[in-house]
Amino acid sequence: MSDEEALDFKGYYNSLSTTACFISMFFNKTKLATGTCFFVQSKHGPVLITNRHNFTGKNNFTGKVLSKTGGIPNHAVVTLQTNGGEVYYHIDLFDHEFQEKPAWIEHPTLGEKADIVALPVYEMSNIINEENSISLDANWHNFNVGSELQVIGYPFGQISGPFAVWSKGYIATEPDFDIGGLPVFLIDCKARPGQSGSPVFARFKVGDVVEHQGNHFQAKRTMNYFAGIYSGRLRSDSDLGMVWKQQALVELVKNANEIGSSHVMKKSRHLFKTTGSKPVDLANLISDNNSLL
Repeated sequence: MSDEEALDFKGYYNSLSTTACFISMFFNKTKLATGTCFFVQSKHGPVLITNRHNFTGKNNFTGKVLSKTGGIPNHAVVTLQTNGGEVYYHIDLFDHEFQEKPAWIEHPTLGEKADIVALPVYEMSNIINEENSISLDANWHNFNVGSELQVIGYPFGQISGPFAVWSKGYIATEPDFDIGGLPVFLIDCKARPGQSGSPVFARFKVGDVVEHQGNHFQAKRTMNYFAGIYSGRLRSDSDLGMVWKQQALVELVKNANEIGSSHVMKKSRHLFKTTGSKPVDLANLISDNNSLL
């Protein structure tokens, strides 16, 4: 993945800024919440990844309904950025014939305990490519406690136009140690509502020293390493948050590919709509009545 790509407008952007997608959850036409998702490539095609609590509308550990309306989402809309403008991908979260059966796939062994879900979207192969998706190939880099990470997502909604917001954090627990018996490590990061489902990366700039198998190397180009998916803070009064590890996502996507065909959504229910990108409304962003909060 290259670090910078030319845009149609004047200037440049970092390619990681396009890996995170804005997602809105609805009950019928009522918006309940916003969050972040991303796509990974699999042998069968693209797979959407986000937090389980984004789709269930409930705290994954307590079961408490998250929306102040008390609603549970039955529909979601993903916003993708393309050269032709914004593409809105509409997802039914439940099968129309069997309303109790969710569209998403859960972790093969942890099930609902894991706050990560996958949704095969093979029909999006013409839109999802290497530039706007994430590879789950094994990283040879070993992450260390205290290492700097970037959480890339949409705090408080789609506030930065076509690109996601970067939030810097640091690995707060030994990354090889599982927290609470789950494939999670903690990150110290000032992330906020809306960043649930954000991809998390470690980045090395030219000249940075990287350790591999006991040896030290100097980076000759910018290198990006996918570390996992952010799923929110432990408490509202703390900046300690959870990151589900890359290996857990590898297992999740494998499970989605193996059983995803058992729940095929009707393509007619996956609606595509393209519009021109809208300018950022800063007045709405700073308003006390911002509905995205």
